[in-house]
Amino acid sequence: MKALVLKAYNEDLVMEDLPVPSPGPLEVLVKVHYCGICGTDLKIVGGKLPGIIHLPHTPGHEIAGEIVALGEEVKGLSVGDRGIVYLYTTCHDCELCRTGRENICYNLRRLGFELPGGFAEYVKLPAYNFCKVSPESKLEEMAVLTDAVATPYHALKSIAPLKEGQSVLIVGAGGLGLHAVQLAKLAGVRVVVTDVKKDALEAAGRFGADLLVNSAEVDPKKAVLDWTEGRGVDVVLEGVGRQSTVSWSLYCLKPGGTLVIMGYDPPNPITVNTKDMHYNEWKICGTRAATKQDLVELIALTEAGKLKPVVSTVLPFGKTNEGLAAVAQGKTLGRIVIKVM
Repeated sequence: MKALVLKAYNEDLVMEDLPVPSPGPLEVLVKVHYCGICGTDLKIVGGKLPGIIHLPHTPGHEIAGEIVALGEEVKGLSVGDRGIVYLYTTCHDCELCRTGRENICYNLRRLGFELPGGFAEYVKLPAYNFCKVSPESKLEEMAVLTDAVATPYHALKSIAPLKEGQSVLIVGAGGLGLHAVQLAKLAGVRVVVTDVKKDALEAAGRFGADLLVNSAEVDPKKAVLDWTEGRGVDVVLEGVGRQSTVSWSLYCLKPGGTLVIMGYDPPNPITVNTKDMHYNEWKICGTRAATKQDLVELIALTEAGKLKPVVSTVLPFGKTNEGLAAVAQGKTLGRIVIKVM
């Protein structure tokens, strides 16, 4: 099979011929039709995840395709089933898995990280990780549910759930942020979005954001506090993960509010004023991708027409490096998706 391989950090992926993997017991072999490009793929290529990635390596974790072979003991799935892939392989046995928190399983491994990923014509995975979609679904759109949509969905559902009429600040209108806008509006939440790119803000507006703030032109903290009459928002979804954005967005929270870190920028740390945290009872939480159940719910929302995955461009397999470069340069809205087969 053809696969793109990272052989050296900060170098282009190299197309190679590799053996087609064989599914073992309780595994399936998936022909990859589409795989989204995530900002984390740039971290992988750039060598920013030491100890996790071991070269040579095939990245890609936003996978959609069809089953072409079943391992022994697989039930409930058939050759020809179309679907998307839950990227976390888990033990199903630790206390976290048993309490519905498989996304932070003690024994977690990920397709495209510790395991070979979807920038390849075929990938094998546990049958549990394959989530079927309807024959009418567009696989290029469904692929991005696995991370770009699932991450803000999990944040708003499980980490910092909001009630109708409450407010959220979304920092960054990228692949995560634009989907966060849609999900927040589905919940009846008031939404303010900040970004430095005009086209990204316009896209957020099309998805229903109530206030758009270009943080390169105005003081975003002042704009948010003015919009909330000085009270602040209930939740901040911080999709950048840098000191420069956390420093001001934390002060957009009302007392008792929650800042959720959706993005990260290794190896750079973030510091906060603990006195202000103490006096305001602010919470800062991480959020890590999603559970399989989250994906199942997102498939239903998308197939019901309530959610629109944002795919800016579909590129052929041979132009994956160009897609990575475009993401690195901030030239995309939503996701670039690679058509593998």
